[in-house]
This record gives sequence, C-alpha cells and structure tokens, in this order.
Amino acid sequence: MKKILKLVLLILLGIISSEQGNVSRNDLEGSRRVLSRRKRFLIFPDGSSFQFVFCTQNHGYLQLGDIVWFGNTAAMAWELPTDTKLFNFFKKHDKFYTADNRDGVSKLIYFLNENGKILAKMPYRKKPLVNPAFAKRSINTNGEPEDEKAISNKKLHEKRKNIQIFDSLNRDEIEFHREGRKSLYGKLELYMQTLGWRGRECVLRLLCETGKGVIQKQSSFLGEIIKATFTLPEGQEFEDDIHKEYDTAHRSKGDCVYLYPRCEYNRDL
Repeated sequence: MKKILKLVLLILLGIISSEQGNVSRNDLEGSRRVLSRRKRFLIFPDGSSFQFVFCTQNHGYLQLGDIVWFGNTAAMAWELPTDTKLFNFFKKHDKFYTADNRDGVSKLIYFLNENGKILAKMPYRKKPLVNPAFAKRSINTNGEPEDEKAISNKKLHEKRKNIQIFDSLNRDEIEFHREGRKSLYGKLELYMQTLGWRGRECVLRLLCETGKGVIQKQSSFLGEIIKATFTLPEGQEFEDDIHKEYDTAHRSKGDCVYLYPRCEYNRDL
C-alpha cells in the first residue's frame, strides 16, 4: 500500500513540475516578444473648435451726465481634428516647413494641392497694424476760423436730438413707417396683456404722451426707445376704427393720464 501511495505522489509531482515548466517557458517567450500597436488619435465631431476668449470692461463718465461702458474682447479659435489622415498629411514635407523657421514659426507660405504636393511658396510678411484710434482725422474746415467751427458736446447733442427725421421722407416712406408701427402696436397690446396690463390703454397713453412732447426731454436708454417707437408720423388715415384711435391719441391735447387712467404704466424712465 505504501508503495502505491509513493508512486501516486511521484506521478503528481511530475505533472506539477511539467506544468510549471510550460508556464515559465510561455512567460519567457512573452517577455522576449516586442509589443507594438498603431498610433491612436483623438478626434472630434465635425465643426469642433477650441476657443480662448479674453474680455475686459471699463466705465467712465461723459459730459452729458451718463455712464458709458467700453468693452474689449480678444478671441482666438483653433479647429479641432476630425480626420486622422490630417496628422500624416504634411509629415513628408516637414523638412521644408522647418528649414526657415524661428521659434517654430515659418517665414514662408506654402501652397499645396489636394494631394499635399507643394506647388509654390512665398515669403510671409506680417501686415502692419494701424490703430484707428490714433490715426489722423481728416476735417474739412472750409476756411472757417477755429472759434466758429468749434462746438461743444452739449450743443452737438442738442442739435442731433432736435432733428425731425420724418420731415425729409416722401409720402410712400411715411406710409411704410405708419404701417410698420400699426402692426407693432397691435403686438405690443397683446404683450402688455400678458403682463397683466390693459394693453390697448397703455399703447394709446404712450402715443398721447409722445405726441404732446411729454417725453421730449432726454431720458434713459429705455425712454429714448419708447419715444422713437411711439412717434407716429402724420399720413393717410387708417381704414379701421381701432387703428384710427392711434392717430387720435397721438394728436390729443388733453391730459394723457386723465384720458387713459386704466394704464398701469409709470413714466419714471
């Protein structure tokens, strides 16, 4: 019995040693094999780009009494690769691109066909940058003395503010503006109703105040927009009665708040 057990143990040891030898040989062969694979690239969807944007903003005070904001924005964008063939497209021409470089920037512009063959090359010259802020302005003095052609900012602004734009328009142009405003006023009525206001009442009141010159004095930015929007030029009378009320309100000489008291609009602009 003991002999049989010894024989079985010897057989098991032989099997285990042979398996270990096979594993060690496989490991040795694997360690000697050179691992290699093709280069892998990261690509992005068509139209992708990387952008770098730098914004600055400064404010100052004008003589006219308001604050002006001045913003500067500098932006750069790079197209991201969407086709792996582009990585190797210029590889064979690398010696041409790096032959006349300084700090990696080429001094030549290369023109290639669709197959990547160089057709021509031209020297690259940086265009001079002219800052228009420091450029000399051409002024037609017409022989006027300096003191006569000088004008202050306030006078220039006042002169511009009193310009009557509609006086220089012909009949067709006037009708074009009237039709456009008629359509706009109807949309504004619906919009004001969504805010909980009585839309038509407020539109008529704004037309009344603008026609009387209540908003004549320079006001805020929003006030200037309201004044320009609700200035209705005189022209051919509207056909519908609801549109005729626009002209009636704009020509009204009475108290606008009294005539249209149900409007929640506040004229503190």
